[in-house]
Amino acid sequence: MRSKRGTSTAVMLTIAVIIIGVVVGLGTYCNTARAADPKEKVLEIYHWWTSGSEKAAMDGLVGVYMKMYPDVMVLQSPVAGGGGITIREVIHTLMLAGEAPDAFQSYPAGLWPYYEAEMLQPVDEVWTEEIKAVVPKGVQDAFKLGEHYYGTPTGVQQAGIFYYNKKIFDKYNLKEPQSWDDFWAICDTLKAQGVDAIALGDKNAWPLTYIFRTITASEGIKYYEDFINGKVTSADNPKLEDSLAKLNKILDYVNPDHAALTWDEAVALVVKGEAAINIMGECATGEFVVAETNYGVDYGTFYAPGAENIFGVSLDTFAVPKGAKHPSNAVNFHKAVISKEAQLKFNAVKGQIPARTDVELTEDFPGECFESMRHFQTARYHRPGMWSGTPPAFMGKLTDIISEKIGVKRDITGAASAIASLQAETEWPKEWDLTP
Repeated sequence: MRSKRGTSTAVMLTIAVIIIGVVVGLGTYCNTARAADPKEKVLEIYHWWTSGSEKAAMDGLVGVYMKMYPDVMVLQSPVAGGGGITIREVIHTLMLAGEAPDAFQSYPAGLWPYYEAEMLQPVDEVWTEEIKAVVPKGVQDAFKLGEHYYGTPTGVQQAGIFYYNKKIFDKYNLKEPQSWDDFWAICDTLKAQGVDAIALGDKNAWPLTYIFRTITASEGIKYYEDFINGKVTSADNPKLEDSLAKLNKILDYVNPDHAALTWDEAVALVVKGEAAINIMGECATGEFVVAETNYGVDYGTFYAPGAENIFGVSLDTFAVPKGAKHPSNAVNFHKAVISKEAQLKFNAVKGQIPARTDVELTEDFPGECFESMRHFQTARYHRPGMWSGTPPAFMGKLTDIISEKIGVKRDITGAASAIASLQAETEWPKEWDLTP
């Protein structure tokens, strides 16, 4: 049975895809090699992994699939831009036109609108008792909607990490901060030396919002829980105001060309020693890996002051849309994704940890992953990343607010008011309980 909320979401999704179909244009992203015959040995995948490390990780994942199913030809259609925002526009358009791919990348929460609109095929057969026994329940639950599973995790990416260039820190005798006052002191020292303290690349808008999400977690687990449950509805909320003030202050220390750079180009500034710190998820680790740098020697990591005991769980998945031309190949792709070999190959290059607890990290994993695994096992709280725990429409609007009100206007009061209003008007399909 669908709730009135679900019906409303479905109607809104239908209207949205019609509009997007006009704006984006049906043929813009269509692969000319699309297969029309469902009997063909083809698997067509859409994803947004286009940076150097992401491409290498995806190639490893596809390689495992092709090893398991050697008679299937894999067609990859990467869609760059927007941290997954652009690809949703593309997928909406294709699905409306009856040209759905076999699988497309998403965050778990990104599946909610498709589920409400009855546009997804379950992948229950992938979730055998053997798999359930080695994937933590909190991770499993992210992919279960109603009574069925609609995805599998490619791995666990820790959200909200501060990466820093160790040689810059050593040169100026800087230590990892224990408080926000320590952090601002580091930034002031670097700025006085003419060094860009924080590398930012917000050409696609979302990286600035990513920093806001990281700061939100540093305000405490209860406040973060309220935020992803839509309970921060007052513009005068002191923690909302504080998080926005910190975000605004960070912009005083970023590279002047930040609006022209993508997230991975900003990470590269830290890799090359042209900036000191980058705030990102573990996708950044892969950029250090492909640059052949060493954790603990060339770079290090720390967490936002106040969030040391909170592990941010960010998850990626692939969904099988109804109408996929090769659904059995797509389900088999999920079997490959959750296999031990794929969890090792993909995550070692991507710079994150496997979702399966029976997979031991090998020497192929960067040192940061061992620290991440330790943090995962010892953290008092585990929070879903906002893209994993809030509606996609909310995140899209939040990104717009942060980009305009803080990124352009530096208007803390205006941003607080807009966010509080957005929290109040959003339909929240799930309530999170993050505290024991």
